[in-house]
Amino acid sequence: MVRGWTTSPDGRHHGAYTNEAARALGSRPDGFLDFSANINPLGAPEAALTAAHNALREEIGVYPDLEYTELRAALAGYLAVPGRTVLPTNGGAEALFLAARVAAGEASGSALILEPTFSEYVAAARAARLDVEHLVARRPGNEFRLDFNALDNVLENSPGVRLVFLCNPNNPTGEAVSRAEVLRMADRVRQAGAVLVVDEAFADFAPNTSVADAVCEWLYVARSFTKFFAVPGLRLGCLVTHDVERVRAFQPSWPVNAVAAAVGIAAAGDEGFAEATLAEVEPRRGELLRALGGMKGITAYPGAANFLLARGPHWLPERLARRGILVRGCEPFVGLGPGFFRVAVRGAEENGRLIEALRDVLGEAAS
Repeated sequence: MVRGWTTSPDGRHHGAYTNEAARALGSRPDGFLDFSANINPLGAPEAALTAAHNALREEIGVYPDLEYTELRAALAGYLAVPGRTVLPTNGGAEALFLAARVAAGEASGSALILEPTFSEYVAAARAARLDVEHLVARRPGNEFRLDFNALDNVLENSPGVRLVFLCNPNNPTGEAVSRAEVLRMADRVRQAGAVLVVDEAFADFAPNTSVADAVCEWLYVARSFTKFFAVPGLRLGCLVTHDVERVRAFQPSWPVNAVAAAVGIAAAGDEGFAEATLAEVEPRRGELLRALGGMKGITAYPGAANFLLARGPHWLPERLARRGILVRGCEPFVGLGPGFFRVAVRGAEENGRLIEALRDVLGEAAS
């Protein structure tokens, strides 16, 4: 059965499950229209693709610069932060694991996971030898807005919390916390003796929410460049931190390959790409939200990123997969469960195919 996600042995679960779906249905992985992975519908910037091709020809025979001087400068310029605060990483996931390891230190304690949210935080916390506390801090009744009162209550009554993860905009619910709210939250976390790690993997789609320029001893920011720049196979991210050298002590040498570094430098310098992306994604997201919300049997929730969360019959992911369309089933997320699914915002024609397929399968079930 195609459930709508892929789960690893340690409990991590993700979309982008084309290979699993193909095996289950006896089809080809490239035969699906994939809404389960949240990738920029414009694709990678042309300058980045050219840089990748050049790097393959000219740079793979030598080691990358140990300091990643040019890449750090490019990412710092893109994020509008000092270069000394940027540590390039093997995707945003490595940035999360590094932040957890440094924040945990040598003392025992726990990491607070604000559910429902990205499953890698649990893995990062456990790798840092922290216990895990789950707090369902987002609920459908208020469109998954973060419950700060519940967070305050836990921080006041759980003195062992050393680390709090915040995904902003949040995956899979899509809601975003304002920059001012994140900074206030960081201060509350500091008062509790803990560190806030903000995962801004989708902040490019909500640029006014970023707090990357405010990193300090109790605030770390993880960034991913694979989703916005549409290069998930290359694995490129960074950790923005007040103490790069302390974090780098836990990182292997050369974490970013020459091709990914070249792509990052080129993409970060493409000033028009971000504007073009937002100009495409924002109207498509609104159209998709209205179309989903107008379907009987579907509840759709507004979001600030390049995906939307919705709820419908539990069998939707499998029936859509049998029609060649993959959505991200969200049953494994703490606080969600059967019926919830997430869809990427793609181009107008592709979004139209999703809506048509949804209407068909819902109509068949009703007849």
